[in-house]
Amino acid sequence: MPARASSRSAAGGEVQASRATLAVGSQSKAIGDQLRKAAATIVKATVLEIDANLRASPDEGGTPVDTGNARSNWIPSIGSPHDGEVSGDGGHAAGVAAVAGYQLQAGPVFVSNAAPYIDALNRGSSTQAPAMFIESAVDKALATMQGRFGNAAISVDKFRDDVGSAGAENLASAYSPFGDD
Repeated sequence: MPARASSRSAAGGEVQASRATLAVGSQSKAIGDQLRKAAATIVKATVLEIDANLRASPDEGGTPVDTGNARSNWIPSIGSPHDGEVSGDGGHAAGVAAVAGYQLQAGPVFVSNAAPYIDALNRGSSTQAPAMFIESAVDKALATMQGRFGNAAISVDKFRDDVGSAGAENLASAYSPFGDD
């Protein structure tokens, strides 16, 4: 009998331990869900702020405008940079809508530009904007996000996409909201 009582105590202990693990596991999941949601919010806000800065008027630090083609080719995307030059604002609207619904598990986010002369514009070929206006727009967005979200570590990877012609020089890739990994 004592062994049996001991067995029941052990079984009761296992149930208690299992309940404690379940409670901690549920809290961990809830915390993880909140962190992922907060990180996705920061990613979305950062990409959309970079996009807004790049599409702003040249006197506000945005893309120089002659025909509007370079400005309309700033396309936010998820998973990989948008590939190919676009005409009009349909691609941009679709990209913004996609980013608005972004969740971390969808992968990195980008703002890219496939206008064949975007590199030349960024090197200062237009009198409407200084050289490196893209980097300035990104820096401005990051400063805004630091002010809005405080100590969230925001880093932006730069890339050069040579698909097609000059492709997009620089822009926003996903970042770790937990620091530079």
